[in-house]
Amino acid sequence: MFIKERVEYLEKYINKLCGDGIFPGATFALMDEKDTYISFYGKSQTVPNDEKLSADAIYDLASLTKVVATTTSIMMLMERGYLNLDTLVSDILPRYNNDKVTIRHLITHTSGHDADIDCKKMNKEQLINAVYGNVIDEDRFEKQVLYSDIGFILLGFIIDKVTGSYEKFAEQNIFKPLNMKNTFFNPKDEYKERCIPTEFCQMRKKIMKGIVHDEKSYVLGGVAGHAGLFSTAGDLSNFVRMYLNDGEFNGRTILSRQTIELLSKCHTEGLNDDRGLGWWVKGKHTVLSDFAGDRTIYHSGFTGTSIIMDLDNKKAFVLLTNRVHPSRENNKIVRLRRDIHNIAFTSIK
Repeated sequence: MFIKERVEYLEKYINKLCGDGIFPGATFALMDEKDTYISFYGKSQTVPNDEKLSADAIYDLASLTKVVATTTSIMMLMERGYLNLDTLVSDILPRYNNDKVTIRHLITHTSGHDADIDCKKMNKEQLINAVYGNVIDEDRFEKQVLYSDIGFILLGFIIDKVTGSYEKFAEQNIFKPLNMKNTFFNPKDEYKERCIPTEFCQMRKKIMKGIVHDEKSYVLGGVAGHAGLFSTAGDLSNFVRMYLNDGEFNGRTILSRQTIELLSKCHTEGLNDDRGLGWWVKGKHTVLSDFAGDRTIYHSGFTGTSIIMDLDNKKAFVLLTNRVHPSRENNKIVRLRRDIHNIAFTSIK
């Protein structure tokens, strides 16, 4: 149940953030155990012209790809016995030459891999070679959490190798069962008009609209384990509903209850960050919201997207923006996320 006056305050607050230039526009979804409330405010773009935001807007999710598609797929493969957290990456990917790194290391960002790769002058094969050739930092391995796109690109490769197609596996096992009809990689032409523009890309010399913003994902063909997914607030509310219902959606088990429990535990105790499997978890390093329960998980995307779920109190909030439009230099949203989450969670009874 939602508290009417608090929801109205949230809407006014989001609208004010649009007016203050924190982001051009935003679509959000508030959720409790049974109900969903979706609203939107602001503009879809300001460059080259102002355009109003529409109710069916499709957003570039950026790193939400890591949890919506990649982590979910990996956990499904674990449930089906294809791999486990301690499976060596090199046992699945022969080109990977480190014999200590496991699935657990990649999905908790404790592998020692670098955070990123500059791919602006690379083609697809060169980038793949660079991912496989990235040297593990032994001083970080198992000792430090370093959020790494490289690790999740490798997880995408693993899903590809095990299933034959990461993209098709996610579509058939996640998006279709969850009735996520507007969730996909590489939007087809008929969807591009609904896609929200992101940044003027220096590498591609144009504003990205219906084309993945992340350069590495673009070079890899738009399908990657770390970024590339497009979706709507309505579709993501179905995904979140599955989590709030302990892995079930419309009477169908998508993930087991045990999997949801495993995902939401901290797997990096004693390290510099609080990570579950794929997700951030509430801990001493990550407050997320002052009103969040102990079993709260969160992830964000570079373009200005985020999901936060309080699994014990059955509350969730999805925020989709294009804060990088027209430039990634606008990062004002970062300092406001906790405040936004506070308002959102106190809007749910």
